[in-house]
Amino acid sequence: MAMTAIEAVKKLAPDAKQNYLDAIRNGDALFQQHGITTPLRMAHFLAQALHETGGFRILRENMNYSAERMVEIFGVGRHSAAVTQAEAESLARKPEQIAERVYGLGNPRKARELGNTRPGDGFRYRGNGVLQTTGRGGHKRMGQAVGVDFENHPELVTDPEHALKPALQEWTEGNLNAEADRNNINQITRRINGGFNGLSDRKRLFNKIFPLLYEGSQAVDPDLAGLEDPDVKRLQEALNDLGADPKLVVDGRMGPKTRMAIRAFQAVAGIGVDGIAGPVTEAAIELRLSTLRGTPNLEDDDESRT
Repeated sequence: MAMTAIEAVKKLAPDAKQNYLDAIRNGDALFQQHGITTPLRMAHFLAQALHETGGFRILRENMNYSAERMVEIFGVGRHSAAVTQAEAESLARKPEQIAERVYGLGNPRKARELGNTRPGDGFRYRGNGVLQTTGRGGHKRMGQAVGVDFENHPELVTDPEHALKPALQEWTEGNLNAEADRNNINQITRRINGGFNGLSDRKRLFNKIFPLLYEGSQAVDPDLAGLEDPDVKRLQEALNDLGADPKLVVDGRMGPKTRMAIRAFQAVAGIGVDGIAGPVTEAAIELRLSTLRGTPNLEDDDESRT
């Protein structure tokens, strides 16, 4: 028998904060309002939320970084803050100063992106709540969308009455129900995270929670859940054209064989091997396909029109 969302969360996140548990327990009307009405949609939403909050244990982003961790996350070539080793050593274990340096006025590019305009905004508007709403601008926009003053009261983002509202608003604005219907966890992660950070953990959580929410006489393979995804079909066709071995069944589903074929292509192409068809991999595939099919000769094309 299928579990409810709150039953599944309590099973997978035994140390979840009461704020989140209360929000989910009383969240049926909000889930309905945002169309999260199927096991597949709920599983994808909860998998993302569980990852972002460390199993619903994190209310606010922990900025208490060591120097080593700062360089790893916010260092040169990794983040717009480009924190040097020397800076990291001076800022280590100083959460408010770290937040100001990487999210606030100490990082003008990121501050503009996040709408942080005043001293202290980096820390005050650090990652917050179910999907880690970040920045004064993000708090203001989400607050206006759901009718709660998150800008002046960021603590309300984790209040049980409101905790689901900004997360579900972000979900709806990203049209993520459609991606969940196609079981496209890559695209869901990309829209929420801006990249693929933590994708393997999000996938692990989805694989655990979906069977708990799914009601059926037989167990279902999470990789086979959802509608066929035309983008995955095109990817599978491209990988087959490039010599995938064994040849893939073009079924529009991102299963283990497709991920294995992506990894094999990445290894041959000399790019990062992670099994994720991100922008770099997509560009490499397109380049190889263009080479395989032959690039049109533009000079000959021009001459033929004279």
